[in-house]
Amino acid sequence: MPRARTPAKPPRAEATRLELLLAAEKLFALHGMMGVSLRQIVAATQQRNLSTVHYHFGSREALAHAICDLRMPPIEAERAERLARFAEHPPAPAGRPVELLRILAEPSARPIFDSRGRSHFRRMLAHTFVGSGVDLPAYLIDRYDTSIRVTAGLMRQALPHLSSETFGMRWKLLIRAITYELASMETRAEQLSWRKGEPMLEKEITAMAAAFAGFFAAPDETQRRRTK
Repeated sequence: MPRARTPAKPPRAEATRLELLLAAEKLFALHGMMGVSLRQIVAATQQRNLSTVHYHFGSREALAHAICDLRMPPIEAERAERLARFAEHPPAPAGRPVELLRILAEPSARPIFDSRGRSHFRRMLAHTFVGSGVDLPAYLIDRYDTSIRVTAGLMRQALPHLSSETFGMRWKLLIRAITYELASMETRAEQLSWRKGEPMLEKEITAMAAAFAGFFAAPDETQRRRTK
């Protein structure tokens, strides 16, 4: 039997680029995007020349976008696959909101699972919701919003008691809450062994989906105000 071929190592330039991305992701997660200099990112790697960052990315904003381009395609692909299965075999109506919320949240935690609890992407994103100087939400909406929009549409169909206004408000709150909660999970998983971190993540994501299903099931407060 012929020996298995050893995968070729990435070219040095690609390895350097990945090293810079991972260093920047961690520093951005811990200190915010405007709390880290490009020099600090270079110092966190084996590089010595500040021009390395400019050569590979050009700017802080492009560097942040590149981190999203590294992390988001697998998340989007997993959501799309799960949405296709949902469309083919939808749960009973009462169970659809919970399942859709799992489809939304579980792939979002993919970087934490893939790194066995040693990721920083969710914390980096959480900084963007409190003003980071780099508008990552707009970039993500422009490039990686397809599966979220499909999920939102299916949720809207599953919750006919909500007005468009109420659903839209609750959906925005949901996205922010999931972002912050996953950032918290990421932080706590990093402090645990993976043997303890993995079941913690799975348990809390399941509980989060159930809790937000109840959040969406609550009566429509805008309709109550209109009837007074």
